[in-house]
Amino acid sequence: MSATCGTCRANQGLLAAPGGVIHEDALWRVEHAIEPIPIAGWLIAKPLRHVEAFADLTPEEAAAFGPLVRRVMRAMSEVLAPAKIYLCLFAELENFAHIHFHLIPRWPNDPPAQRGPGVFDLLRRAGTEGRSLADVDEAARRAARIREAMVVDR
Repeated sequence: MSATCGTCRANQGLLAAPGGVIHEDALWRVEHAIEPIPIAGWLIAKPLRHVEAFADLTPEEAAAFGPLVRRVMRAMSEVLAPAKIYLCLFAELENFAHIHFHLIPRWPNDPPAQRGPGVFDLLRRAGTEGRSLADVDEAARRAARIREAMVVDR
């Protein structure tokens, strides 16, 4: 763990995500994106161990990643019924260099400007405006429902 890493701090429970932890095992943690929230249902998967590059994952972390993401996406599909779910890796911010994967639902009626890479305009907008674009209570409800769906899909 790194004392200055925001992802490590979130993994320690020092930054609260709406709806609490969705999944945690010995290697990985999944929870809703923290505020400002661009989309209710936008999840983050991250290794518990501080690691800054995918290539630096241990063989055990790498082996667990695929099945975990599959389970999360199945639960998201069941609960949210999105048109698509994007999976993206970013770890570029100074205090968030710890790798973390964004699992981002896209809705059937989203405008073309919000599809593909355009979805990140919502993240930038939320950050610039300093407020969530999505309802925080709805994000917590979706996180809870996804957690319940993951328990069923073992």
